[in-house]
Amino acid sequence: MIEAGSETTSSTLNSCLLYLCANPEVQKVAQEEIDVALQGRSPTFEDEGSLPYCRAIVKEILRVRPVANIGSPRKSDEDVVYKDMFIPKGTNITLFQYAIHYDPNRWKDPEKFDPSRYLDYPLKAGEYAGIGDFTKRDHFSFGCGRRICPGMWLAENSLFITISRILWAFDILPGLDENGKEIKPNTEAYEPGLSLTSPKPFKARFVVRSEDKRNRIIEEWKQAQKTGYIILGDKVRIA
Repeated sequence: MIEAGSETTSSTLNSCLLYLCANPEVQKVAQEEIDVALQGRSPTFEDEGSLPYCRAIVKEILRVRPVANIGSPRKSDEDVVYKDMFIPKGTNITLFQYAIHYDPNRWKDPEKFDPSRYLDYPLKAGEYAGIGDFTKRDHFSFGCGRRICPGMWLAENSLFITISRILWAFDILPGLDENGKEIKPNTEAYEPGLSLTSPKPFKARFVVRSEDKRNRIIEEWKQAQKTGYIILGDKVRIA
């Protein structure tokens, strides 16, 4: 599950960095939230409840750019009639997330990257997936039904901690061309294909927000090298 989720999570993270680079006002709101809630220290998993806007950024990027372009195909195991449409046994069925995620009847300005639309969605995607009323789902990026992505908990947690820590530490600015002029981020520039949603390579600058944060990053890295990490009860050292 970890191997399967690594590329999808990294692709979503790249999408998020691109959209954050193109939307500095979103960065500012998130950074203000982090600074007020954490008073200088870096985010942890335990801080998620105190960082609703950062959590909303995760849900919004999964809405705007679903992990898979066309979802995971399924096959009907019997003849079905749905809303006067006959679906014969053996029909390939694909969940088209973009039509759902960009539905103007549900989302105001669906083309806009606006995490605030998810401030009233405090639960994890997995919890919303278990709700019988599909109209109350946060998004369908992980699929639906009995074979919904089993790694959605891992993916959402990974995205939250990575994005919140990056925003705590850095301003994400547009890259520069050979003349030193900023290159406008293009949120429409994506690799072609039917499966993974991946932005085309883009330039960005990560500028540390303060000397205090720079020092904290260095100290946390030294501590990590010294003590390692605990994963599922096992200590993992850094060479």
